[in-house]
Amino acid sequence: MKYDLKIIALSLLLIVVGSCGNNTMLEDPAEVSPLEFGTANTFEVLTWNLRDFPLNNAQTLRELAEIIPQLEVDVLAFQEIQDTQAFYDLARMLPDYEAHVSTATSLYRLAYLYNTRYVSINDVYPIYTNDSNPFPRPPYVLDVNWGGQNIILVNNHLKAYGDNYIDEEDPWDEERRRRLACEKLDYYISANWDDKAVIVLGDMNDQIAEPEEYNVFMAFISQPDKYQFTDMHIAQNPNYYNVSYPSMLSHIDHILITDELFQSYALPNSKCETIQVESVMGTWQNYHSQISDHRPVALRLQFTP
Repeated sequence: MKYDLKIIALSLLLIVVGSCGNNTMLEDPAEVSPLEFGTANTFEVLTWNLRDFPLNNAQTLRELAEIIPQLEVDVLAFQEIQDTQAFYDLARMLPDYEAHVSTATSLYRLAYLYNTRYVSINDVYPIYTNDSNPFPRPPYVLDVNWGGQNIILVNNHLKAYGDNYIDEEDPWDEERRRRLACEKLDYYISANWDDKAVIVLGDMNDQIAEPEEYNVFMAFISQPDKYQFTDMHIAQNPNYYNVSYPSMLSHIDHILITDELFQSYALPNSKCETIQVESVMGTWQNYHSQISDHRPVALRLQFTP
């Protein structure tokens, strides 16, 4: 009987010790946010249409001030900034972040937030400021240095709406205007940054995985040795959980890179994905009413093998 009791006691001890050993291997779930995208050794950039920012005034600012640090992203490019002062207020709520807002338009402004611990700014300026047909919101350029790398970012919010038909007879046709915008961006990159690492991103208001006859992005897609849409895999396999505009099951926010970044994007720790910010806000309805109807799309680049 004593022998049996000793065996039982030893078995219980082994179970307790084994359980404790397993518990020490677990990571505290509170330490890792489901939104975490960036790493210490990679460069991250994100595009995010904030829809009439701020949708819900102080509540929107509080939510974003909680969300943005969890993303661990170096540079964030925004569209639809309606209240410039509120955007600068948001930046002051975020330790280590600073803001730039374009003054090229009085509404639906383009803007950036960047993490000053990792990113230094060389210049920031709009382009095509007197060309409202292709660019109702002039592209906003941010020239940055990160980890010894010089990167040019071009934030865009192209013309909205359309009917999936390019009307060659109408110079104000929405698709025709978006196509012209892409052609002019290609020209500007070739003329000014031919040997630079360039990232073109933003709310492009159109699909990239469409037939050539009405694909407004052919200026880029027809030059695969020069340009790559890092989110093409999303556009080619869209579903409710990976698109940037889920209300319409539509992916219209994009990130394009030039050939100087192809090698970095091919490295194993690089990736591009849509971030489901609503996952930390309970429901899509909460997110939609307080933040936006667009999800952010983010790119991570690894520069060293």
